Amino acid sequence: MYGFFEHTFKKHRERFIKDYRMKEHWLEMNQILLSQFEYEGLPETLPAEWIEGYLISNGTVGIGKIDDKYYACMGGYAGNINGYLPEEYYGAVQGIGTLEGDATSPGCNEELKRGGKVGVDIVVGWNNSMLAPDLDIVDYAARLTENDTSEDLNILFTRLLRIPVAKDDKEKEVILSAIRCILEGKIDAVTSKTGLNEVISGSCDEQKFLDLVDIKEVDKLQYLNQYHDNIIKRFYQRHGHPIQITSKLAQQTNAEIHGADTVCMIYPLQQLKYRKKMCDDLNKVFGLNVSVKFCELLQNNYDAIINYMQDEGNEKEIVKEEGVEDVETQVDTDERDTGNAVG
Repeated sequence: MYGFFEHTFKKHRERFIKDYRMKEHWLEMNQILLSQFEYEGLPETLPAEWIEGYLISNGTVGIGKIDDKYYACMGGYAGNINGYLPEEYYGAVQGIGTLEGDATSPGCNEELKRGGKVGVDIVVGWNNSMLAPDLDIVDYAARLTENDTSEDLNILFTRLLRIPVAKDDKEKEVILSAIRCILEGKIDAVTSKTGLNEVISGSCDEQKFLDLVDIKEVDKLQYLNQYHDNIIKRFYQRHGHPIQITSKLAQQTNAEIHGADTVCMIYPLQQLKYRKKMCDDLNKVFGLNVSVKFCELLQNNYDAIINYMQDEGNEKEIVKEEGVEDVETQVDTDERDTGNAVG
C-alpha cells in the first residue's frame, strides 16, 4: 500500500490528486443516493444496490429473466415509437446474456402486451420523470474538487517562509544547508565572509529576501470552507435532507428557517413514485411481491416536514428594537393607536 502511495501521490501528485479527489467526492455522493430507498421481496439475483445504481447512473433500468433467474441491467428504449416512447427496451447483463423485449413500465396494466418479440418480458424502471440519471453528482463533485484545490493553494502560499536571495552558488548552498537543518530540527552554524560583529552592528549589507507568500491571506480559508459547506448543503437539500450550516440569527424565526424545507422532498417523492410503479409492474408481470419505501432517515425527514409545527414561543420572542417587549405588545399598541385591527 505504501508503494502505491509513493508512486501515485509523491511522484505524480499534481497529475493525479485532482482525479482522486473527484472520484472521492463522486463515490461519497453515490453512497448517499444508494441508501435513499429500501426494497423488500426482491429475488436473490436482484440486489437493490444494483437496481439503484443503474437508475442513478443510467436513468432507467431493465429487469427480466434469463434462465429462470431475474437480472437487472442498464439499457435503453429502441424500436418504433408507440404513443410517447419506443415500445421496446434492450439491455445487456454482463457475462450472462441480453434482456430484450416489450417495455411494460412505468405502470403497466392488465391489457398491456407482455410478450417480448425476441427475448423475454422486461419491466423498465425510471429514476425520475425525465428518465435521466442524477447528473448533479458529477457537477457537485467537480465543484468540491476545485474548492479543495483552492484550499491547497491558499495554504501553500501562506506558509511562513521567505526565500533568501543568494549572491552566488556558494552562498546559496550555505542558505540551503541552513534551511535543511531547520527542517530536520538540527542546530548548526554557517560560514560567512561577513564578521559576526558586522552582522550584529548592522554595518554590513542587509540580506535580501524574495517574498512570494502572504500569511495574512490565510483568513480566506474560512470563506472556502463556507463555500464547501454550501455545496454540500445544496446537494443534500435536492435529495430530501434539509440541513442548516449557519447559526440561527436572533431576528430569524423557525418558520423562516424551515419555510422552504418542503422543496427538499419534491424530487425524492417523484423518485419514490416511479420506483413504486416499477415494483407494481414486477409484481404484475412476474408474480412477485416487491415493495419499496424511503429509508428510515429520509422518511423521518419527510415526517418532520409535513408535521412541522410552528414554534409559537419563538415567534413571539423575536428580538426587536429596544423598548418593544414582544410581537403581541407591538400589535396591541398599533390597535390602540389606530382604532382598527391590524390585518
